[in-house]
Amino acid sequence: MDTRDGARADWDDIKTFVAAAQAGSFGAAARRLRTTQPTVTRRIDDLETRLGTRLFDRGLRGVTLTRAGEQVYDRALTMQRASVEIERLALDGERPEAGDVTIAAPEGIGGFVVGPEIAEFMKENPGIRLGIDCGFYPENPVDAHVDLSIQLTDASSAPEMAATPLATLHYALFASQDYLDTYGAPTRLEAAAGHRFVHHSAQVRERGDWGAKTTAFMELAGPALVLNSSTAMLHAIQRGAGIGAIPTAISSLEPDLVMLDIPPLASATLWLCHHREAMKSARVARVADWLVSIFDARERPWFRPEFVHPSEFAGWSWPAATAGVRR
Repeated sequence: MDTRDGARADWDDIKTFVAAAQAGSFGAAARRLRTTQPTVTRRIDDLETRLGTRLFDRGLRGVTLTRAGEQVYDRALTMQRASVEIERLALDGERPEAGDVTIAAPEGIGGFVVGPEIAEFMKENPGIRLGIDCGFYPENPVDAHVDLSIQLTDASSAPEMAATPLATLHYALFASQDYLDTYGAPTRLEAAAGHRFVHHSAQVRERGDWGAKTTAFMELAGPALVLNSSTAMLHAIQRGAGIGAIPTAISSLEPDLVMLDIPPLASATLWLCHHREAMKSARVARVADWLVSIFDARERPWFRPEFVHPSEFAGWSWPAATAGVRR
């Protein structure tokens, strides 16, 4: 990438630029790159000077790409992906089933579904070093440093991406028994709207993805509490903060939670997404098979496309998945 005076942009500056574009702020990019915000700022300033153009609009709430920045980002992302692929091929040639694999997943999936299975996988695959990124949001692109992402959107519309349906999540209303004993258990959606409602911020933001009746309920309910953490939301509901929409899969881990006698509000497909070239790596393919085994609906009926009531989960367990092997 040549500049006006013949100098070349430093590759570390390009990587810093991509991180800042994806993170939306220099501070977040610094945390991702494990460096300092002044270092990120300096590298971006140097890159803009070399290219002779402004790449970011700076604001109090972060940074956004300029038109020139968007054009540079497309090319820089291609360069970064090529660099990652070169490193992956070199390592695979030396030790095909050893090395780093990074998984991006929503916090609830990472903490409640993937997290409990990691120890068993590590015992069976000592050469693979896992990274779990639970700060990933589906509206962001799949970063070059991410090998596999678990998300609620199908990324295969991009030609370089592949996506496989992983599981179905059925969202239903849950509360603690203490809350229901105190405030009563509504049996109609309209009645539930009068209760204290606990929202995940993603549910508030993605109301358009819900059906008309559920969307109307969300508008009527009005959140008494909004959180951006599935863990915090679960603990709040468990301790009587109110009722909330949670995937029914949680009943297999937290059987004391009570699903209200109201049909599920919505269902959503969970996807396993990756760059098409990623599966050429033996270790990435092994991790992908392990993830598929975790969500195997034959063993875990709460992930089936059809709704299975939590009362029917009895007798089903959530054992550690067989590492690296699909059940």
